[in-house]
Amino acid sequence: MKYLKSHFGLQAVLFMTAMFITSCTQAPVDVTSEIEEANLAFMDIQKSGDPEAMSLLYTIDAKLFPANGVLIDGREAIKAYWSTSMAQEASSELALETVSAIGYGDIAIEEGRYKVKVGSQEVDMGKYIVTWKKEDGQWKLHQDIWNSDLPLPTARASAGETVWVVWNKIKADKVSQFEEFNFSYLEPATAENYPLARSTVRLLKPVEPNKDGSYTYFYLMDPAISPDGYGMATFLIAKFGKEKSDEYIKMFQDCLVDQQEWVVTVQTEW
Repeated sequence: MKYLKSHFGLQAVLFMTAMFITSCTQAPVDVTSEIEEANLAFMDIQKSGDPEAMSLLYTIDAKLFPANGVLIDGREAIKAYWSTSMAQEASSELALETVSAIGYGDIAIEEGRYKVKVGSQEVDMGKYIVTWKKEDGQWKLHQDIWNSDLPLPTARASAGETVWVVWNKIKADKVSQFEEFNFSYLEPATAENYPLARSTVRLLKPVEPNKDGSYTYFYLMDPAISPDGYGMATFLIAKFGKEKSDEYIKMFQDCLVDQQEWVVTVQTEW
């Protein structure tokens, strides 16, 4: 009798376990339209700049996994995050696009894409994954992770590192030629054969001409990688050969009013 009772008890436990698993395992359902509706509310609140209302779209124990940032855990922390974010991006407009949203009972997984605009200018775009959880019949964000499609900004010099500032005074009628030299020849050659050098150089274009009608363009080497790391001829020869390199260097020199000038500086703590 003891054996039979134990065996019956084991059968009962197995039966209840099977019933529990069956009740929790539901066929996936397309809930795209429901999630799109929830995202409309999200975008409206983001535009309104109300962090309290935004936080209520999340579950009480929700988590944010922002790109290039630490984990944000819990509704109060999420409210603080959106308070800062909305203040900094008050003029921005967020657009969400649901690629797919599949529901498994009270849980849904959404894959989507986002864009951020300021006026007519698109300033960011990327992708996201959101785990939604249904509470009292309403879908709420439970786990929210996103990252940008845009490359990380070029690193700046740290305190004590060298920065070169090189200025080029360009003839008024040679501005197009100077830009063609840079964008069609010098930059592609540098990017292809000397990517480290390319990643540290920026070209700054003047907004207005100088009093004499010329235009001053600046190269910033930030940080400068080495005293001899920015030879135009070296970059051009590597891609186009010596003959073409000489032709392009002459093209550059013909644009200059005076000789190229530069100053070597050191990055401060600020």
